[in-house]
Amino acid sequence: MLTVIILSIAVFVFALGSIVAMSAVAGAASRWPGQMFSYLMWMIVMAGVGGILVSGRILRIDEEALVMGAVGEAGGTIIAKLLLSAVIGVSLALCVTWILLSSKRKAGGNRFEQRRLNSPNDIVIAFMVFYIAFSILPLIFGKSHQFHVSLFYPFFVFIALFLWMRLSKVDPVIVAKQCLGFIVLTSLVMAVLIPQLAVQPSYVGLIPGFNSRLWGLTAGANSLGSVAGTLLVLEAAEPSARRWLGNGIFFTAALALVLTQSKTSILAAFLGLLIIFGYRLVTGLQGKSLNGRNENLILIILIAFFILFITAVSAWVMFFDTSVFTSLERSLDSRAVSKLATASGRTWIWEVALRGGMENPLFGQGLGFWSLENRLRWGLGGAVHAHNLFLDVFARSGFVGLSTLLVFLYFVFRYSVRATRYTHGGSIALAVIFLVRATFEVPLQPNAILGAESMAMLAFFLYVIDRGAKQRDKANEPVQVRAHFLRAGNFR
Repeated sequence: MLTVIILSIAVFVFALGSIVAMSAVAGAASRWPGQMFSYLMWMIVMAGVGGILVSGRILRIDEEALVMGAVGEAGGTIIAKLLLSAVIGVSLALCVTWILLSSKRKAGGNRFEQRRLNSPNDIVIAFMVFYIAFSILPLIFGKSHQFHVSLFYPFFVFIALFLWMRLSKVDPVIVAKQCLGFIVLTSLVMAVLIPQLAVQPSYVGLIPGFNSRLWGLTAGANSLGSVAGTLLVLEAAEPSARRWLGNGIFFTAALALVLTQSKTSILAAFLGLLIIFGYRLVTGLQGKSLNGRNENLILIILIAFFILFITAVSAWVMFFDTSVFTSLERSLDSRAVSKLATASGRTWIWEVALRGGMENPLFGQGLGFWSLENRLRWGLGGAVHAHNLFLDVFARSGFVGLSTLLVFLYFVFRYSVRATRYTHGGSIALAVIFLVRATFEVPLQPNAILGAESMAMLAFFLYVIDRGAKQRDKANEPVQVRAHFLRAGNFR
């Protein structure tokens, strides 16, 4: 009886505290609407990094030299749950406050209105439709009806971010760069201070003798690789105003990228940097925008052919020309080269994902498809997703989810192309990085909002949304206000 009374009091106090906290957030949002986007972004980063830091994980290997991953409850501690609850609560409060905020205040502080641009309603709606088709519909119509709270709460976090970025007084791209830089820098620091938390030992990489892999304060090396690669390309596209700071960011991101030994991230970042360099070479190496739609079209076609050429050569080398691997084995680790020949085992995972999607082609398998029980049954214990965005979406949500993903990506690439003139090729470079990663990884994970991979994805989406919004007038030249925001692309 006493236990029931104590629990009832605790629940009442928690509910009362939540109401007070949400009221405080709503009041702050009404008073300082231009700061809410930055605060929420930093809350997400701190919750993600803090969850790893307090998890007590230890990266080690077992007797057979197989990576065991995290020993402990990463993200499952009370502190991590409280951090996540704070993010959810603030997001809900911001969504409610947005509804109650007057139209006059929204229009007065809207950064798109100030630059005479259309609000990005189309791409936001497309993303939310994809989210519902990917997360909610398979729960009802999918083959597996496994429920988890992560199917629902990210919806409100994304809504809050996309809505309040419109009122942000600080350039959202600057905020994104700050967040990415914080993840990279703290990961490098933790690799020195707490190596058992941040560094995976005895990794079989391509470089002989270099058998450590940097995880940092992220869920894995590939996640940190995506963050470092995105930061590297963002800094190359829009350098910081202070040269020493820009050089520091570039060096730090490049160092972290190499230490992750993420082949996909390194390849994607290399292609992104080549595209930015090629764009500036075409436009006179001075960052001048091309004038006229025809010149833009020619540039886009050239970049597309370049990407297709690189992709075709990579595919041939990886899957068909075995003599290349024989040559590589002479200078690189032969065990890593053998993994590279099958895309690190991804071809087996792709086959499983395709087979699973075809069992329920309309709505897919649902969240439970990549459960531990299924993975052990398939002999793929370490495969937490399909290692291919399109196959992963198809396996989990069928053709319905895949079609909504393609519609959303149509808007993403449309915005990327439109932003090319203002980003000096940076938007196209990040789009290419996204495509390369989508081929071998799952860069878009809507149900893992606190993951580093999600922060890299958010940085890309925010970049193309802010820089690629459509102008209201038909003028060919960008408005002066937009140029001001581009020049402000530094850390503050």
